[in-house]
Amino acid sequence: MIPQMAAYMSWLRNNGYGSFHDYQQLHRWSVEHLEDFWTSIWEWSGVIAHAPFTKVLGKRTMPGVAWFPGAKLNFAENLLRHAFQGNPQKVALTAISESRPRLQLTYSELKEQVAAFAAFLRSQGVTKGDRVAAITAHTPEPIIAMLAATSIGAIWSSCSPDFGAEGILDRFGQIEPKVLVTVNGYRYNGKDFSLLDRITEVQSHIPSLQAVVIIPHLPNTPSGIKKNGYAWNDIMAKYHNSTLTFESLPFDHPVVILYSSGTTGVPKCIVHGAGGTLLQHSKELMLHTDVNERDTFFYFTTCGWMMWNW
Repeated sequence: MIPQMAAYMSWLRNNGYGSFHDYQQLHRWSVEHLEDFWTSIWEWSGVIAHAPFTKVLGKRTMPGVAWFPGAKLNFAENLLRHAFQGNPQKVALTAISESRPRLQLTYSELKEQVAAFAAFLRSQGVTKGDRVAAITAHTPEPIIAMLAATSIGAIWSSCSPDFGAEGILDRFGQIEPKVLVTVNGYRYNGKDFSLLDRITEVQSHIPSLQAVVIIPHLPNTPSGIKKNGYAWNDIMAKYHNSTLTFESLPFDHPVVILYSSGTTGVPKCIVHGAGGTLLQHSKELMLHTDVNERDTFFYFTTCGWMMWNW
């Protein structure tokens, strides 16, 4: 099979962007002709857009550069494209855990669960620009919740369940989330760690929280909290017939909030826009790592590291 980088170079030649004899020549062109290069990435990756861009670069100043002004799209819709195009029964996620059985979800099943959680978020008054935060293990649920949040235009942020309460509050205390998604605990090296006391402490210090959704990650561990608690499985059952819709949003609409390491003070919020994140990830995954739709991609990470978002 032809590597994606070679296929991309052939596509560039066939679509009038130019002929490139080697990677060095292609790289030089990408740096010297920014508008042409990023337009090619948009077209090559097949971005689903609700409105076209009027130009590639508006303002060229840093800071303040404006990419693809006029474009309207939705981050989640682009990630879920296989649920609407091609084969919806293709496996989207395979999850393997120390504490739960192996699980697979097709794109069709993933779309249904995203629709259910998006309906729950809307029932809580979540709208575009609101924040949805998560303290969770790397399981299907945070992927579902992230897609649901970004389908609405809410902004997603996550951290790992092994963070202490202070570390969580240093991050989420700045962004005032409306909904928190969390596991009831996690298992590491055969030992179980409950999170309920930590969740209650975090909840008491973030007055913006209207709902806390508990994922039963540890099957034999309590999953209830006293204030504004919702069980993940109850939400999936109540909203399982919901229709998934996607908000049409500007190219630079915020999609995720990540954080600096916190080694020189309180972690600093780093906001990423939907369109830029989508194009950069498409470029890196399709061209640099040569991932295609027939591949299975595995990355061992936590939800507290930026590689989870990648």
